[in-house]
Amino acid sequence: MKKTLIWIAAIIITLGSSVYQRLTGPTHPLRIKTELNGSEYDLKLTRSATIGKDCEVNVPNNSEFNRALLIFHKYPGNFETDTIEMQLKDNNYTAVLPEQPPAAKIQYYISLYKNDLEVFNNSKNTAIIRFKGDVPAAVLIPHILAMFLSMLFAIVSLLMAVSNNGNYKLMSYLTFGALVLGGFILGPIIQYYAFGDAWTGWPIGKDLTDNKTLIAVIFWIIAIVLNVKKDRKWTIIVAAIIMIIIFSIPHSAGGSEFNYESGTIETGL
Repeated sequence: MKKTLIWIAAIIITLGSSVYQRLTGPTHPLRIKTELNGSEYDLKLTRSATIGKDCEVNVPNNSEFNRALLIFHKYPGNFETDTIEMQLKDNNYTAVLPEQPPAAKIQYYISLYKNDLEVFNNSKNTAIIRFKGDVPAAVLIPHILAMFLSMLFAIVSLLMAVSNNGNYKLMSYLTFGALVLGGFILGPIIQYYAFGDAWTGWPIGKDLTDNKTLIAVIFWIIAIVLNVKKDRKWTIIVAAIIMIIIFSIPHSAGGSEFNYESGTIETGL
């Protein structure tokens, strides 16, 4: 029964951390809640675009405005601002942002008008959208599954070690295997499809996602080695806690970013 509770708790914690990481990540749509003439109005602005597909921004239609503008410029840097008149289509005001190179970003906001009077803009809470290459589902789905399992197995090994119930050594091996598969094999493949470089962490670059994966792998190697001839479950506990902490960092934060001035991709910004 204790093992069942361990697995239930681990699944709940893993699902919670996965949702948190997704919702706090820089590629998750920017959600804005405001009021128009006293009634609630919600916006969801995209922050991720795939090269080769229209980067469409949609604003739900509302009787409190009859014109919508999308104002944007290249990011980062001091670039000239452009404006797109959004068109009403299927009860949404729609505009398509110009396609950019891999890892390039555009900063934009929406301005809404009722006749000639501006009723809303989010210029103080802008959205930043990053462009990436198309990643095949055959690579992306196994990567997500492997990373999810690595976190799940890590939490199970932690709870087993703390409660002294279950084979925490076996779980540490499964954690390490899933982590290497998801983060060191499939992760670089995804990054190559998306931005043209397989590895941008230490010592090549400062990509936060790559580096936090590297740190997690190092701690699990140490924990596994130290438990070969003698039980040192505290090392498993430390490795699992370190993994939970670093994987709480929003996904894609400090990732690849195209420098418009140099024409190169930089990381760790």
